[in-house]
Amino acid sequence: MSRRRIVVTGWGTVTPHADDVDRLFDRVSEGVCAIDTITQFDPSHLPSTVAAEVTYDVAAPERVGPFPSTSRTMRFAVRAALSAMADAGLETPAPDDWRTRSRRAVQLSTGVGSTAMEAYGPTTLRAWGAPPEKAVRKPDMQAFRSLALTDPASRKLEEWFCDFAAPALGVLFGADRIATAASACASGSHSLFDAVHTIRSGRADVVLTGGVCTPITRSMMPGFALLSALTTNPDPATAARPFDADRDGFIMAEGASLLVLEDEEHARARGARIHGEILGVGIATDAHALTAPLATGRGMADAMKGAMADAGRSASDVSYVNAHGTSTPLNDAAETIAIKTALGEDVARRTPVSSTKSMFGHLIHAAGVTEALVCLQAIKRNVAPPTINFHTRDPKCDLDYVPNEAREVPVTTALNNSFGFGGQNVSVLLGGYEGSL
Repeated sequence: MSRRRIVVTGWGTVTPHADDVDRLFDRVSEGVCAIDTITQFDPSHLPSTVAAEVTYDVAAPERVGPFPSTSRTMRFAVRAALSAMADAGLETPAPDDWRTRSRRAVQLSTGVGSTAMEAYGPTTLRAWGAPPEKAVRKPDMQAFRSLALTDPASRKLEEWFCDFAAPALGVLFGADRIATAASACASGSHSLFDAVHTIRSGRADVVLTGGVCTPITRSMMPGFALLSALTTNPDPATAARPFDADRDGFIMAEGASLLVLEDEEHARARGARIHGEILGVGIATDAHALTAPLATGRGMADAMKGAMADAGRSASDVSYVNAHGTSTPLNDAAETIAIKTALGEDVARRTPVSSTKSMFGHLIHAAGVTEALVCLQAIKRNVAPPTINFHTRDPKCDLDYVPNEAREVPVTTALNNSFGFGGQNVSVLLGGYEGSL
């Protein structure tokens, strides 16, 4: 029995550049930087004061079923989902249409939320009444909220918790099953990996998959600064410089991107427009350290090799690599070695590689899916987007990083890399769709 082919029939995004996939790629291919000084709070006390924020209004319904969707995280996720569904020509099935619902799934990566426990810990103790004192108020959620709102630095509770983002999208999409992926910076691509296998295994015909992350907060920014992961360059225009010798850390970003993946036969039967195809997915873990990649890039290379093997393609079939390219000294050097290991030295040197994080920063849980959108557009338009701020060569980074200006080049397949803390590595090979509808 032949393996099910997985095609992309819908896409939606809310990212620092735009809430439209075509406009996003237009800005990226023009080399427009969406990074600026943080506006959501005063960052002057932090070593990193810049980020890529969504600064335009994002419209979304106030509720999705029982779930409030007024928070930043929920608005981004719901808006991207609605856009992806509209683009795919899909509507929410009727509540009693279990045949349709049983063939749909949501696979989402969500970021931010874990810091809420520490941030709200003192408030929780005050609401409950820390020993040996007794509770001064009724220890319920209303008391908790009331106390939280007395703290001027506090946000609305919903801003912190995004555990209900996937269930909300399940209601919106009409999915019988939902799941989430949490593998640090590889999470978005991990969701794609899981969605592909959900369809291949026959458990669903259509999957809404992607990621959302709103990490530009008072708690998250200092946390990443403590890891020495963020740039200390205060100039927004030049702060992100992947593969450049003067790189010193990544730029935090926020947003959401979602894809509708579908079994090819199912898509063709309903006359869906097809944007492209997920050819292969690869995953590998080197578990070298919490934040530092293995210097040899072994896990990264294995993920890339896995994606190519899964697709039945060779290194010479790869037209373009969208690198993880975080702009950290360790990642970019290791990824360069990994690309050469996976593709072979000769092929790697003649393959365009770029990091679009140089323009829209690192969307963490939404990064891999946003960059998959970039790859699909690169294939559609035969354009390799640039790596901006590439001015000083690093001997450890010696590939063709498409410096500073986009390049018109035939792109038939694109390899998208996402490498997370703890050595969690995922690569996705995307292609155009022959016989697109």
